[in-house]
Amino acid sequence: MAFHLKHSCLAFVLIMSFYSLASAQISGIATYYTPPYMPSACYGYEDQGVMIAAASDVFWNGGAACGQYYQVTCVSGTNNGVPYPCQGSQSVTVKIVDYCPPGSCRGTIDLSQEAFSSIADTASGAINIYYQQL
Repeated sequence: MAFHLKHSCLAFVLIMSFYSLASAQISGIATYYTPPYMPSACYGYEDQGVMIAAASDVFWNGGAACGQYYQVTCVSGTNNGVPYPCQGSQSVTVKIVDYCPPGSCRGTIDLSQEAFSSIADTASGAINIYYQQL
């Protein structure tokens, strides 16, 4: 009886873990920007590499997003130009280093060209994504 109860509890914990991971993903739109990546709103002229991104008002939070890492997963295209833009690993981890201001920001998150091209065809310009803070 204890053996069965122990395995039932373990199964429940595993299921809840997967549910919490899946529910932490948020849908949005990713676009990309091209070099130069400096200066940035978070780090000025300090180089942060190329797997970086700019946050929109959706999660910028007055700069509190600076330095946070996000996993971004390509889901699909947003237009008919490139119907299946997702490629490569389809997921990338990026560090928030900049702000994507209203008016010029066309998505939820603006990835560096290198980060975007690791998960999607840049000819698409914008993709539907799931993202989550790590």
